[in-house]
Amino acid sequence: MLGGLLAVARPVHSLAALRRLLALLIGIGAATAFTAVPTRLLAFGADASVAWGLPIPGGVIVAVLLLSASASQDSIAIISARGLPTLPIHARAVSNGVVWAGIAMLGVAFTAPAFAAVPGGPFVAALVLGVGIGALTVVLHRSAIAHESYRTFNLVAMLLAVGSLASMAITPTGEWWTVNFSTLGTSDDLAAACFNVAIVIAGLGMAGLAPVLSRELVGRHHGPRRGGALALRVLIAAIGLSLAGVGLVPIDRDPEVHNVFACAAAGAFAIATIGMAWWVRRPPKRFLVWSYASLAIEIAAMVGYDGLDLFNLTVFEIIAFSLVFGWLIAMVATTAGHPRSVRRSSRGRSDRHRAMNRMPRRAASRPPASNGRGTRPSPREHAAARRRRIIRSRGRRERRASAEEPP
Repeated sequence: MLGGLLAVARPVHSLAALRRLLALLIGIGAATAFTAVPTRLLAFGADASVAWGLPIPGGVIVAVLLLSASASQDSIAIISARGLPTLPIHARAVSNGVVWAGIAMLGVAFTAPAFAAVPGGPFVAALVLGVGIGALTVVLHRSAIAHESYRTFNLVAMLLAVGSLASMAITPTGEWWTVNFSTLGTSDDLAAACFNVAIVIAGLGMAGLAPVLSRELVGRHHGPRRGGALALRVLIAAIGLSLAGVGLVPIDRDPEVHNVFACAAAGAFAIATIGMAWWVRRPPKRFLVWSYASLAIEIAAMVGYDGLDLFNLTVFEIIAFSLVFGWLIAMVATTAGHPRSVRRSSRGRSDRHRAMNRMPRRAASRPPASNGRGTRPSPREHAAARRRRIIRSRGRRERRASAEEPP
């Protein structure tokens, strides 16, 4: 019993420690990105006098918000028991959405010239993207906040986004978005380190979390096919390791190897989405639709970039990255909240609670059998006791019948 509890506790504690580390790294990345906010505000014609003191407090606030948003219910209960303030679930979801909205808005601000052709300019683009992504992540976080795998991978994806923002803020590469997204990792300085380290950690995190991310989808209630669970986990791990390879081999070091890693990630993602109906017999319909829609969007983006020249490679890479991480987050959120999974988990909890509640009452209402000598009665003693009970029962019936007879 104790060994089983320890086996369950170890991965939970490991994920909690990983989330704390990721929140700290995201706070550091946010502080680095905030160093460029004053100059960007000046470019927009705004007063940036207050923003010069933003980096350190801003990074601390981001880290604290994410620690609260990603904390488990047990941690929240411990903090509350010590008399410290805690946030309710909705406020924690809003905290997560605010951070994601800020990432989207800063991403537009750091690449403002690329949005000059958008109606309304970069200001409208930042507002629309920030509000849209923020609202979506609030709803998603609120529905999936109870699941360790979602809360952990949400921070993994956020680390990649914030690392990219930090690199955008301090990169000396100029208008990098006119070339490709990987240009952020080519300057051989702190900006390149922010981008490359973030993508390596995010890729390794994805590969390491592959069994956790796919746990609910390959559960018995979804009808996994033979070898389907292993195939899906291998593909998710391949995506993560390929992304890590993109960061380990910058495009200026070896373009061919860098592109091989990028193509391997795209290919593994395509196979995982196409074969979703082959990995499990009963995948959630919403997730199945989203899988095929993600693949269709990636193909359309490739055609728009390579065939029609509607946008450059940077836009295509951002779309591809977003689809991969969005697909994995949706996998956890939709499968963990699937009706079969919810019914099974709630039924299991209620059965356990009923069994635990019955056990003390049974023990209290059923005294141990004894024959007065502290030992169990023999079969002969048991038969004699049964005869005595029968005789007493007959006597009670006879007395009741005689009492009911008229005089």
